[in-house]
Amino acid sequence: MKLFLKVAAFNFFLIIIFSCNSNPIEPEPQPGRRDYVWTVDTINPGYDYAYLRRIWGNSPTNVWAVGDGNARFTMFYYDGYKWTSYYKEPTNSLEVITPTGLWGTAKNNVWMASRNSTLWRYNGTQWSLYGEYKLSGYNVIDINYFDGTSNVDIYGVGFAESYNNTWKAVIIYYNGTGWNFVSIPNTKVSLETVAIEPKSGVLVMSGTVYDPSGFVAKIYYWDGKELKELLSDFGWSFVTKLNNNEIFATLGRKIYKYSNKQLTLWKDNGGREITGNIICGKSRNDFFIGGYYGIYHYNGTDFTAVYTTNLTVERGIAFEKDVFFIGIDYSNMKNYIIHGQLK
Repeated sequence: MKLFLKVAAFNFFLIIIFSCNSNPIEPEPQPGRRDYVWTVDTINPGYDYAYLRRIWGNSPTNVWAVGDGNARFTMFYYDGYKWTSYYKEPTNSLEVITPTGLWGTAKNNVWMASRNSTLWRYNGTQWSLYGEYKLSGYNVIDINYFDGTSNVDIYGVGFAESYNNTWKAVIIYYNGTGWNFVSIPNTKVSLETVAIEPKSGVLVMSGTVYDPSGFVAKIYYWDGKELKELLSDFGWSFVTKLNNNEIFATLGRKIYKYSNKQLTLWKDNGGREITGNIICGKSRNDFFIGGYYGIYHYNGTDFTAVYTTNLTVERGIAFEKDVFFIGIDYSNMKNYIIHGQLK
């Protein structure tokens, strides 16, 4: 009897030890559906111009799309029924809005960066200038992309540039009380996108170097101490977080998965119709990517064109049953929002 109790106790001890030390296996995401009904809205800036670059929203009835253009039409809002332009008459040069980055946590807490080194905040009613941010020796700060884990933990990435063609990467951080530049090594690159690894807080970023022989795409991580290059090649790169926990980087026709400060080749789309970066998605088995004939969808098994278009589609946002894509016709200077709704 005593021997039995000792064996049982030992087995129980092993169960506790292994259950505490083993990592739980995450279930495989369900394949994404493709039965979308598509509609297209023309974004009309009147006699002016706008090239939409960023899109963000927290629901299909609260979506912002912003981009380059003149001071009157660079920001558009969708309330679930129609797209309308937002315009704020500038009173000085700081209030001329040319958006470069957009991200938020709620309808009444949306952040936007502008090309004149300013950051803006939307409180649910109006956009207000939050502040101007510059570095000594540099004339302009461009923040291209944001990501965060909460409304008091937000990072922005971009570059600082001077008029004598000196430039470097910048990271800016919001802790709930204000924005401050992060001290990073002097690196000649324009940081384009960022995704925060939720468990470690490591920033995974894509960037571009303007080399005389062509555009060179870079992938980095920043862990608070080290800015390390993970990948470099000619072309364009993009970093995307899917299902709020998995980070993927695309460069050329290859998709890499990030884990533990390393990139592992996940999909090599060489020889396929897939040509672009991951646009948006909900999981590794439910995302959208660019291709020869428009927008393609990956469901965990294959890539299929779900919307055929000649428009340039590089940005989008996905909700449970809705997806929104920015489509640009550069030849005719027109913008469109491609809206898909699951049946």
